[in-house]
Amino acid sequence: MKALVTGATGLIGTHIVRALIADGHAVRALVRNESRRDATLPVDWATADLRDPSANLEAACAGCDAVFHTAAHFAYTGVTATDLHDTAVAGTDRLLQACARVGARRIVVTSSSVVFGYSNRTIEHAETAGIAAGDNESPYVRAKIAQHRHSLELGAQLNLDIRFACPTMTLGPTTSRLGPSNGLIAAYLADPLACTYPGGCNLVTARDVARGHLLIAQHGAPGESYLLGSQNMTWRQIHTAIAELTGIAPPRVMLNHSLSFLAATADELRAALHGRTALSTREQAQMVGRYYWYTHAKAASLGYAPAPAREALIETISWLAASPHIARETRINMHLSPDIYRFRAA
Repeated sequence: MKALVTGATGLIGTHIVRALIADGHAVRALVRNESRRDATLPVDWATADLRDPSANLEAACAGCDAVFHTAAHFAYTGVTATDLHDTAVAGTDRLLQACARVGARRIVVTSSSVVFGYSNRTIEHAETAGIAAGDNESPYVRAKIAQHRHSLELGAQLNLDIRFACPTMTLGPTTSRLGPSNGLIAAYLADPLACTYPGGCNLVTARDVARGHLLIAQHGAPGESYLLGSQNMTWRQIHTAIAELTGIAPPRVMLNHSLSFLAATADELRAALHGRTALSTREQAQMVGRYYWYTHAKAASLGYAPAPAREALIETISWLAASPHIARETRINMHLSPDIYRFRAA
């Protein structure tokens, strides 16, 4: 199989590229001109910006048996609502139109678990929940819902075989920016009060999400969506696991919605003063108390078998601890678990 991967230097895109190479597939990696490239990877690099109406996307898509479309902004700050929507919807439209023109008809679109909504109770959502309305959601969530809906409609119009991979909160090493998923670990490590909050989410490693994309391409069905997650956890459970693996204090303070909003506002102000990206935002604080819990049973029917969330945390903390994303002042207070060292030695 010859595959095109858009967003090939992002967290999920990078791992899809590596999974394809490991399986012996030929890979064309589509990146923007300013993206950092790993010159050691045996891939055909293509340069284009999906936001550019004049970009020659046909050349990137030509001759490909499958297209993995991961290019998107995953951000709650630093990107305008217009940019989020244009990349997710207009960029996807341009790619799908190009695929149709050159006959690249099987496309796996990286959507998101959030398109299936959330609950205020500890219940799991499945694909049968249907696409959420998205009212009063953050610009990122609205953009992903719009992308999902538009891709379905355009796929039918263009006679394309479109399948949807819907990852939950995806953790793992990356050469791109930190991102909100890995940022949840960095935010807890940097919090001197060791705060936690109600609600929870589903954690999964990027390696498993990448493998899930390949299974969807090979064994999935046209027009179908597949949730790619692993383990549902409360935020207290997540923060407790982070504390155990890094040797810092376990959660001590439970923040309600209002206090989370105030704390996020303070972090945004500090970030603006120091010229960095905020680790927590007011948009994320609006999600406090919700349970973004999902089941991956449908993907499991394709052979998807993710590792436990603890393994995702171990791998990501091992990388984060040696990365520039963790301040020196934070790092000197960390005492990594033996599990981290065993992972590094494996």
